[in-house]
Amino acid sequence: MTDKISIPGLILSGGGSRAAYQVGVLKAVSEILEQPEQSPFRIVSGTSAGAINSCAVAEHSHRFDEGLKRLEQIWVNLTPDQVYHTKLSQLLGNACRWLWNILRPASQIKKPLALLDNEPLRGLLTKAIRFDDIRDNINNGYLDAACITAYNYNTGDSVSFFQGLPDLVEWQRFRRFGRAEDLTMSHLMGSIAIPMVFPSEPINDTHFGDGSMRFLTPLSPALHLGANKLFVVTVEPLRGEVDHKIKIPSIGDISGHLLDSIFIDSLESDIERMMRVNELLAHIPERDIVREQLTLKQVDTFIISPSIDPMELAGQYFKNLPRGLRFFFKRIGVDDQNGESILSYLLFDKSFTSHLIKMGYEDAMKQKHNILDFFDYEPSSQED
Repeated sequence: MTDKISIPGLILSGGGSRAAYQVGVLKAVSEILEQPEQSPFRIVSGTSAGAINSCAVAEHSHRFDEGLKRLEQIWVNLTPDQVYHTKLSQLLGNACRWLWNILRPASQIKKPLALLDNEPLRGLLTKAIRFDDIRDNINNGYLDAACITAYNYNTGDSVSFFQGLPDLVEWQRFRRFGRAEDLTMSHLMGSIAIPMVFPSEPINDTHFGDGSMRFLTPLSPALHLGANKLFVVTVEPLRGEVDHKIKIPSIGDISGHLLDSIFIDSLESDIERMMRVNELLAHIPERDIVREQLTLKQVDTFIISPSIDPMELAGQYFKNLPRGLRFFFKRIGVDDQNGESILSYLLFDKSFTSHLIKMGYEDAMKQKHNILDFFDYEPSSQED
């Protein structure tokens, strides 16, 4: 009997600027695996900001360590004006336009509503991500599939757009679909379109928003695409409820909780389901007739999350934001003392992102032996 071929899948969740943590984790993985030329992940699946990182990994599947270095350089040099327009006049004009459009009939609205204009991010990503290289890596055997999930505003469905091997098939489940398409900048911009914050993106004449919305099973696309073990990087500590002692919630506090529910809750629930399925199957003998009749399968899953909540770090970097942006944020109840949750999603500041990368690297290095076990890798040197 031959051993089952290992097909590792990478799952990168959404989380705005918090996604810098994922870069630190992947940097440590590369070091632990002794800077492999080829990516250890056969399938990559990302949502929202995680989709940016997953596309970079897919693009550099043939040069994994080099690709991570390029990706890290983007995050450690990031400034808010590379992501969205930060001048006070632009921010206030956009906010007024947003409020005015609320009062107008929907038929008269010609441009997607959003508090922030993320056109600078489109320019940055156009230079950073080469989608043709993803196709080349698939054709050359370095990658099986890459997947970006976005939310269809017309139907309310979660759509996972994937590009991969010819034998991969589309899927349909309740409120979620898998669609085979060549990935483009539109798919990526749609996936990162945080609702109400960034404008929606048209894909095939339909407007799409952040892929974390209504994404009830974030682990499933990689499994549909053939992964039999999952490496999951979250951007929120997996722990119980925390009392932040908010007296009267501001707009910033409420918005932060809404983003938490979009980016975090579904992934945590899906991880919990996966753990329970694995625990159930572990108690059923492999040759048991009951197990043979089940459609469930055990999936080796490695999960890593921040040792410190990024929300707890965000406040100390608020002063680094441009003056106009600080003024704008304060108007909605976000500063160095309040609204830290939404701030941690929108704080595209190089000092903050560098801190998260460092934390991700250190968190992963502490789990070196578990990561080696996940990849069944024997290091050339036995030194810790």
